[in-house]
Amino acid sequence: MLTYTVQAGNTLSGIARKFGIPLSALIAANQITDPNQLKVGDKLLIPSVDTDLSTLPPPPVPPAPIAPSGNISIDRKKFALAPGQYFAETFPKDLIVLHFTAGSSARSAYDSWRNTPLQVATAYLVDTDGKIYECFPPNYWAYHLGITGAASANWKHDKRSIGIEIANVGPLQPDKSNPQQLNWWPNDFQTKHCTLAETGKYVAAPYRGYNHYASFPAPQSDAVIALVAHLCAAFSIPRVLPPDNRQTAFDIDYFKSFRGIATHQNFRKDKTDVGPAFPLAQVAPAATA
Repeated sequence: MLTYTVQAGNTLSGIARKFGIPLSALIAANQITDPNQLKVGDKLLIPSVDTDLSTLPPPPVPPAPIAPSGNISIDRKKFALAPGQYFAETFPKDLIVLHFTAGSSARSAYDSWRNTPLQVATAYLVDTDGKIYECFPPNYWAYHLGITGAASANWKHDKRSIGIEIANVGPLQPDKSNPQQLNWWPNDFQTKHCTLAETGKYVAAPYRGYNHYASFPAPQSDAVIALVAHLCAAFSIPRVLPPDNRQTAFDIDYFKSFRGIATHQNFRKDKTDVGPAFPLAQVAPAATA
């Protein structure tokens, strides 16, 4: 395949025009995530925009699957995302970030990710029945934290972390006409979840403006705990939680260098996942302050 060495004053759009190819094809062929990082001396592949396989850039070779440890079972097919729906780039991993989907099933999260033009996803989904799904190889990455501005550090924290989404509807609000009914967010918290009498389906705990959160079934939380242990061992990530006084806190200055197991709420002050209903203390011991 033809290559081109970047010269002083070159831009990606100018190079694309020079060779008569779409800018998007040039970006895709070279897996460019930040056009502003183009440097003199970089060698770019110049793709031929036809369907002859010999003229197309070779597809990235996925890393070999990491064999699950212990009794953990991972389904790598059902909710696998297509190439292009994540970034096939490897970065050292030193962080696991737990999320909840704010939805009722792994399927609903997968369908949303599959239908967006952005590379938004986590490597793993854990459904309410405890089944674990791998959406893309955990060596790779996708946007999942939503950090903006200088704190994003060119998506450093998305790249260094392995995201785990847990199917859970999240915060609940009393129904406006029936305070004994707890609802979740669709239609302005008008979608029924459970009643106050169904104490196994929620946890009453105030956190970030909400007083009730949907429970996590035991098979699901047990699967998350097993998956975290497996990933910590596979990637040599410290199996440790933040200190007790930081586990529910938003503190980007602290978490930008934290290595271990964190949650979405640690990186975003407007997020509530994983919230007070998840048994976080069972995942790992807390670090000392």
